Amino acid sequence: MGEVEEFARRLENYLRHGNPRGPKKSIPITQLSFCPLKLALSLRFDVRYFGTKNDGQILGTVLHAGLLNTIVDSWDYLRGNLTEKPLVEVPIQYELENGWVLSGRADLVVGKHVFEFKFLHEYPYEAIPESIEEIDEIPDGSVVKAYVEQLNAYLHVLPDVEVGHLWIFNRNSLVPWKKILVEKNGEMFDELLKRARRVVKLVEDLENGNVPDSFEPRFGWECRNCIYRPICPRS
Repeated sequence: MGEVEEFARRLENYLRHGNPRGPKKSIPITQLSFCPLKLALSLRFDVRYFGTKNDGQILGTVLHAGLLNTIVDSWDYLRGNLTEKPLVEVPIQYELENGWVLSGRADLVVGKHVFEFKFLHEYPYEAIPESIEEIDEIPDGSVVKAYVEQLNAYLHVLPDVEVGHLWIFNRNSLVPWKKILVEKNGEMFDELLKRARRVVKLVEDLENGNVPDSFEPRFGWECRNCIYRPICPRS
């Protein structure tokens, strides 16, 4: 029974915190492009999984798992002339200061290529024009900016990876709606690290009982259904 209980404990920890390290100290790369106060509050009060995910996000998690399983199970057919094996949910970790790390999992790595799959629910559609095909066509207010920043971080952290592939699926098809090629951008990664350090400072402020007087989210739709609205100084 001891082995099973340890398994259950670790699984619950992983589901609750989204990483094997447990609470705090580990900042999800997927959240860094969004409201830093929401992320800091989630880290401070330890509700990063069940407390913050809505039904659309949970469905996205299930769809991710199904797609990755399909890739692995059908690789003999899918690989064509590729000799590399597919690596799915590749763990990513980047050391910051004072024990803090950036953490994440790349959906798929094949040789020098990393793939990130996004399954949209209703909110992000507002800022994703049909015309987007290249990075320089992405409006500043589009959630696709956040997806590119995430994939760019993976390009900087993963060894030997050179090219990123962002595939966006909408709710109406199993075929990618958008496929965007992402190349490594050092300036973009530096900005992401600045946001990470800002989040760390916010967590420290919250631990000391200090909450910022006002805060502007990056995207207008972020405040919808945010569990921190009752205590957010912007509300």
